[in-house]
Amino acid sequence: MEMFDQGWGRILYRTKLQPTTDKGKLIISDVHDWALVFVNGKQIGKLDRRLGENTLVLPKIEKEGQLDILVEAMGRVNYGQTVTDHKGITNKVEVVINNQTLNLKNWEVFNFPVDYGIPGKLKFKTATAKDPAWYHATFKLTKTGDTFLDMTSWGKGMVWVNGHNMGRYWNIGPQQTLYMPGCWLTTGNNDIVVLDLEPPASTTIEGIAKPILDKIRVDESLLHRKKSETLDLSKETPVITGSFPAGNGWKEILLNKVTEGRYFCIEALNSQTANDKTTSIAELEIVGEDGNTIQRNNWKVVYADSEEISTSNSSAEKVYDQQESTLWQTQSTSAKPQPPHQIVIDMGETIKIKAFRYLPRSDKSTAGMIKDFRFYVKSIPFIL
Repeated sequence: MEMFDQGWGRILYRTKLQPTTDKGKLIISDVHDWALVFVNGKQIGKLDRRLGENTLVLPKIEKEGQLDILVEAMGRVNYGQTVTDHKGITNKVEVVINNQTLNLKNWEVFNFPVDYGIPGKLKFKTATAKDPAWYHATFKLTKTGDTFLDMTSWGKGMVWVNGHNMGRYWNIGPQQTLYMPGCWLTTGNNDIVVLDLEPPASTTIEGIAKPILDKIRVDESLLHRKKSETLDLSKETPVITGSFPAGNGWKEILLNKVTEGRYFCIEALNSQTANDKTTSIAELEIVGEDGNTIQRNNWKVVYADSEEISTSNSSAEKVYDQQESTLWQTQSTSAKPQPPHQIVIDMGETIKIKAFRYLPRSDKSTAGMIKDFRFYVKSIPFIL
């Protein structure tokens, strides 16, 4: 995105696809941060950087087709090894069909910055939109004042009122309203434009007196366990079984011998506190054969049996986000699952592992601090 003189917002990449005899895979390396992908105007899927997604099934193409990738930047990493956080498509796009890999070239690129330049020039018509679209309306006021725009029926996008950018919205999380300063409103006719990337449930916006900040819409896409999945460890042998000492600070566990694998699983059997059924982990590290911790840029959560994303943002990928203040925690509500609790990580490559390191939570709570554990390593995926 920076190559095209754009700092944030959205950008569209377009190229041609040659006819294919079979379905294939579309691999984007990498999407920063959220993308919708279309073939001949039909959406084939979306990719979310938070989930480590970069691959979609590419349908069979009867004749020359058009590939469109609409990417949205959603903020920049400002810490750790990924502090240089370029946006858009940061490397390449490949098509893999019948074990043949083609690196796509000859791209057209279209900028969609956040100023009013584009929406202010659009011509609108009455229609029903099923894909990303701009929406326009006018409203009349007899007096002005501060208000909040209720966006609860919309999907994901951005709002402009009288040429002023009101900000972004997303139908997940607690922010369902956007602050609208009264000084940017006028008596008489006012103009509003909405860019929505996902089909809204209703194209209605209301100005309300107070913000909506206490209604959380759980983003189930953050969960790393499908409803039908259960991790099967019945035929697996742990590399090491042991107990962590109580207290804060990093705990390093040296394996009995160097073990090679791409996937690892930590199974928490219980907590340091009696009757505490939860598990929490602030950070995990793997120590390689050379005694150095390996980079975690390509790690991906394959499975977590439980994640607390309703009362806190404690999803499983927090164990490698390089922020000791965030953590993975299993559900703490009345419906909380019972231990043992498991998390499975795909490291993205085969590693010779000498040890692993676990950091308990560092806040005032002791909930979920692990006592007894089992640690598994595999070269092939665990059975779900």
